[in-house]
Amino acid sequence: MTARFNPFRPGNIVNAGMFSGRGAELLALERVLFQTKNGNPHHFIVTGERGIGKTSLFFYLNLVANGEINSLEDTRFNFLVISIELQPTTTYAEIIKKIGSELQRTLSSHQKAAELLKTVWDFVKRWEAFGVSYTAPVKGETPHQLLEDLTQTVAQVVEKTALHFDGILFLIDEADKPPAESHLGEFVKLFSERLIKRGCERFSIGLSGLPTLVKKLRDSHESAPRIFQILSLEPLLPEERIDVVRRGLTQATEKGSNVTIIASAEKMIADLSEGFPHFIQQFAYCAFEADQDDVIDDRDVQVGAFNEDSGAIQQLGLKYYEDPFFGQISSEEYREVLRAMSMHSDDWISKTTIRKETGLRELTLTNALRALKNKNIILCKKGRKGVYRLPTKSFAVWIRAFTQRPSGTGSVAGS
Repeated sequence: MTARFNPFRPGNIVNAGMFSGRGAELLALERVLFQTKNGNPHHFIVTGERGIGKTSLFFYLNLVANGEINSLEDTRFNFLVISIELQPTTTYAEIIKKIGSELQRTLSSHQKAAELLKTVWDFVKRWEAFGVSYTAPVKGETPHQLLEDLTQTVAQVVEKTALHFDGILFLIDEADKPPAESHLGEFVKLFSERLIKRGCERFSIGLSGLPTLVKKLRDSHESAPRIFQILSLEPLLPEERIDVVRRGLTQATEKGSNVTIIASAEKMIADLSEGFPHFIQQFAYCAFEADQDDVIDDRDVQVGAFNEDSGAIQQLGLKYYEDPFFGQISSEEYREVLRAMSMHSDDWISKTTIRKETGLRELTLTNALRALKNKNIILCKKGRKGVYRLPTKSFAVWIRAFTQRPSGTGSVAGS
């Protein structure tokens, strides 16, 4: 069969044309922009599990904020957007550097703001004088003094570009990755307060990350979460999942790959994905690749999902599940807990049931459940002590398919 354009993009940010759902969240964020534009700064946090679409939502919001596309309410914004991504090793000082450097880059891309470059460049040069660790202050300066420099620079940018831009939107993705010791919560609290004290009111700070983000902010600064509106992303609705598939096939047709899909296959992809946008992309991509007659049917979805060499379940395992199962867990007994839970798919299961099915001692099981919970590998039922579940059905399927002990051995394949 000749090569065809496959429109689905597992592992990548989806483009605006394939973006579906999130209407309520987008409206809430567009109102944040509107309030901020009018001098009433609002800040927000977007949380959700891996694969739920946080980064794609930020990308879409970036396009709305900088005026590349209209908002859902047909408003055209014109913000300077400063977008950065944090890493597990990012320190307090490096947060400042990332924002300062991205501010310089963003300003350099706008001719109207070019005259401000010298101010920002001076700030970045002062940062570079510290070196990467900030352990050797130069001329008595400290990271907190650099924060003051950043605050002053941002306030000047907002003031001097008032006739051309609506304000500045700071987007900080993967904000859950640095440890609490990086003091992201302290940074956003102090940064926002100092800007307000300087009379700067047309700025907004947005963070995205796993559900652990709010606790990390609170551990850094007790009142940090209070300045944010918190939006928790849930799985897409069944009709929204199908809309993603249809949008993708429309793009394929525009590229010359006229592929259709039957209704039951659409539903199967929607069900397998569990509403996680990245999972929709993965299952749809693999079904598209399995198709041989330009009509995606149930068999194409099944082959694409469960192929042992390149199927969607295996791919999701490599991207999402292998590290939590093998990398973050060193104890085979802890893995047995996950295997037992996988037999119940993503249903809630009691500690008593897990104990019966694993045969683990009470202390070992307690330690295992605590470790798995703290690593965000399993979920706890709110208001019910001792009740747990796996985050997705796909995780359960992957565990059963790819991590079982070989017959007659005492170790797990792949461990």
